Amino acid sequence: MVASPGRVALLMPYWDFWETSVPWDLRADREDLLAEACAVVSQVCEVALVALLPDPEYSRSIQGALDDVDAIVIASTMAAPSATTITALEQVPGTPVLVWALSREDSVDVNFSHTDITTAGSSVGAPMVTSALARAQRRFDVVASSLHDSHSIHRALRRTVTAGLIGRRPLLVIGNPVAGYTSVVPPGGIRTIFPCVNLQAKALAEATVHADEGEVQRRISQIRAQFQVDGTVTEASLTRAAEAEVALRDMGAMTGAVAGALNCHDEALRQSPSFGLAPCLALGRLTTDGVPFTCTGDILTAVAMLAVRGLGHPTLYHEIEAIDFGNDEVILANSGEHDLGLCSGTARLVPNNWFTHDQLIGPCAQFSIAAGPASLVAFVMSPEPRFVVAEGEFTGREFPNTGVPNASFRFRRSSVEEAWSKWALAGVTHHSVATSGHLGADIRAIAKLIGAHYVEVA
Repeated sequence: MVASPGRVALLMPYWDFWETSVPWDLRADREDLLAEACAVVSQVCEVALVALLPDPEYSRSIQGALDDVDAIVIASTMAAPSATTITALEQVPGTPVLVWALSREDSVDVNFSHTDITTAGSSVGAPMVTSALARAQRRFDVVASSLHDSHSIHRALRRTVTAGLIGRRPLLVIGNPVAGYTSVVPPGGIRTIFPCVNLQAKALAEATVHADEGEVQRRISQIRAQFQVDGTVTEASLTRAAEAEVALRDMGAMTGAVAGALNCHDEALRQSPSFGLAPCLALGRLTTDGVPFTCTGDILTAVAMLAVRGLGHPTLYHEIEAIDFGNDEVILANSGEHDLGLCSGTARLVPNNWFTHDQLIGPCAQFSIAAGPASLVAFVMSPEPRFVVAEGEFTGREFPNTGVPNASFRFRRSSVEEAWSKWALAGVTHHSVATSGHLGADIRAIAKLIGAHYVEVA
């Protein structure tokens, strides 16, 4: 089970009307530019289709090729009738669209001519597409950049493809949420807004028993290389955690899931003599590898984690454990889940002190997060789908006695009492995602693409 980079179709509108405006083969030139654009896009995601669109009839002919992509990128470089592009997009009405106003060069020199207007007219061609999309009430994102500005197009690509992954690829839901945790699933169930695959907790237990021994040993070797393993971690618990990881990876590969939610507090898992531990280490290792997993059956926070991970950022599933009024910050920790992308040094692997009465005390990561820009991200149904983002900073304070990944977070503008109140008023549950960097603008764009609301806690 590995993170999906997403699949896109890269389309370029073309109009032969302008071929007499240039002293060279305009179509061949656009095909060369399209190939250069494809090389840039391929650095972020899989390009399933590359096509020059010369007319609506051709656009109609590629319908089947667009059915299995997560996003469509329209690389607009010159004026072309909007019907050429819209005909293609009408065939896949739910697929997110990114309009890329693409320029070959960064600058325009003094010799700029009518020929250059034809070949460098992305600022003419792109609005021909976006205005038609807006009129059709189609959700889309837009970016303007040259071929040399890969940062801008890559950032926009990640937003758009992530929106496609959220809407098209399944979440793996194992077991039922913790009894009474009504806030972690939407009314009517997650299927009302996103595709998912539901498996019983006993399916994980059975898959763990049958985990391939060679693969289990390979995972144990990886764990020993990644962590400073405390001497109190037992070989039996480490083996069981690795078996659970192998089972989860196999189940994810079987279902094609891009994220998941597990409730291990079940008679088939933690409470079972044959399984007997909390598999937080397994969840953290999959999350570190780009397939984020939540616990307690928290499907909604799994969506938030997928959004953050799709943007290329690490995802720590956590709770705000306490408000520190004296230091104007909140304390973040969890029950053992992790993402090593937030660990600046070598993480320790220690027995999970939350579950010391289990048959096996599962191993879990223990580290603190260094100071730097940060965001908290939540996804809720209140009752409409809504992303909530609070930008701020990790302050660098450490709380090793929590025994788990931990951090301190300070909101960007408001005092902790004011900001935390706004956070709660936004309808968030007690879980959210902590990550590095300020992601408000990107999460806002994803929210728009999937038809969700956006709330920023300042």
